Amino acid sequence: MNSIDRKRYIWVVLSAIAQGLLLGVFAVVRSGPLKCVPLTVIFLVPFVFWLSQEHWGRRLSNFLLGLTLVLIVFWLYRLWSWYSPNVGNFDVVPSQKSDLIRVSMAVFLLIPFFQCRMAAWSWKFPYSEIFFQFCRNLFLLFQASIVIAVFWGLLVTAGLLFDIVGLDKVPYIVFNPVIAVPLSSLTIAISISVAIKHPGIDSLGRWILSVLAWLLPFFSVLSVMFLLCLPFSGLKTLWSTGQASTLMLLLQFGTIILANAAWLDGTKPAFKSSFVNLLAKISLLCLPFYTGLCIYSVGLRIEQYGLSTDRVHAMFLVVVTGIWGLSYAGAVLLGKWPGSIGKVNMTSVLFMVAIVAVMNSPILDPYRLAAFNQAQRLQYGEIAPEEFDYLYTRFNLGRYGNQVLNELAKNGSEPVKHAVESAMSVEASDYANYLINNVPPVSVRREIISAVKVKPEGAKLSDDYVNYFVSEWGRKSEILQNISKPDDAVFVFADVERGDGIKNLILFTDNVGAVYRIANSLELVGTIRGDFEARELASKDIKTSEPKFFDLNIGGETFQILK
Repeated sequence: MNSIDRKRYIWVVLSAIAQGLLLGVFAVVRSGPLKCVPLTVIFLVPFVFWLSQEHWGRRLSNFLLGLTLVLIVFWLYRLWSWYSPNVGNFDVVPSQKSDLIRVSMAVFLLIPFFQCRMAAWSWKFPYSEIFFQFCRNLFLLFQASIVIAVFWGLLVTAGLLFDIVGLDKVPYIVFNPVIAVPLSSLTIAISISVAIKHPGIDSLGRWILSVLAWLLPFFSVLSVMFLLCLPFSGLKTLWSTGQASTLMLLLQFGTIILANAAWLDGTKPAFKSSFVNLLAKISLLCLPFYTGLCIYSVGLRIEQYGLSTDRVHAMFLVVVTGIWGLSYAGAVLLGKWPGSIGKVNMTSVLFMVAIVAVMNSPILDPYRLAAFNQAQRLQYGEIAPEEFDYLYTRFNLGRYGNQVLNELAKNGSEPVKHAVESAMSVEASDYANYLINNVPPVSVRREIISAVKVKPEGAKLSDDYVNYFVSEWGRKSEILQNISKPDDAVFVFADVERGDGIKNLILFTDNVGAVYRIANSLELVGTIRGDFEARELASKDIKTSEPKFFDLNIGGETFQILK
């Protein structure tokens, strides 16, 4: 091993350990400033280094430095958008998952351009080199995933053996994220380094591409059959799955991947048979139809519930796949397929990178779009004041969410102003506890319990009873965790226990109720289960019937109280 290789391997090992330790700590921490680490930098830069390590030298270091600077700029903007003076700290940090997925897609599609640049010392190189470099990167990651699966399979087996002989602390230590993640990073880095030196990776890659190519005609038949069946089954059946957009996006991704596996760099027909080639092209003509259906599906959700950060990212995926789909179908219709596949792919990648960059700026920031859209829906009466999630807006939409709440506090109706004031009084640490343990802050619990309807008319909960339920909720009471707003519950004063005029208080939520005996304090003595909804119970007569516990008659239907 020469000195250059030795130095390269040392840096590979060090970067893997550093990445693993940082990701391990990130996985362990539940909230706080450590959740603000630049996850895209920690995750992506080492991977790019491992995949490009054969170009060791100044060109690679300059490329990695440039990539790191760009990712840090994106991260600094995101940090700015998260922070708000109304919160004052980073106890609550929104998930970085969507940002990581979006930026990773752009980076991994761009890597081959720079790898070819470092290899050729020029920006002038054929599309075929970019394509095969991209495929090589995918196959390196694919073989690394196999290696890591085998590695952890062996560790799990070893852990079971240690358990048998009584050394149960060994698996506990090994599977701790601070140990497990660095081991995983190190295994992936070493497997990529070894595979790069092995010439068989390219042969394996070509074999996999040839196998995938033959899946395209069958995929084309399924795609056409699905579209032909839609007029008969109707869109309602498709929407009823709840996963329509996801399924159609996966179908488009699959078609695009298989099309590239079949036509490669576009220099020759995918199949010897002209009929099979035609069949394969038909799958590309189907892509715009799926894009249209996805836009319609996501549009319906946005019309019903408004924008959220997840729906903005869903629309991003729809637009990105739509760019490829429309371009592929257009090339087929214009008779320029497959010769134009290189231009289409490179142009589409650049469009995607531009969209990703804009989404990491105020222009298309998902947090900004979601915050202002939801506030607009509230102002226009499309959402009731009690259904608006003020805490989510304050803590999960960062600076933009707090800007929206400040506007609502000035210009909103009295119920909205009161709700904003209540949300602003919640401590960040309480909300962090809510996210971790699913227990709302004390002030929110008290406000919800106090607003729950009490029957019979004119009855009300005493302060002691309110405090009791607030406290029980904090102890993770199962029935109280079903409540997220006042309409989710109903309190009923009734005599359901036989003897001596004992009074009872019943708490109803959807499909379950809890019976409390009223003495010096409340005591849980029974439960009720059945097919009822708290919202409906508020307008129904509730009567008692027979023994030990009197049964409950709800709207003419009888329910037993169980101990």
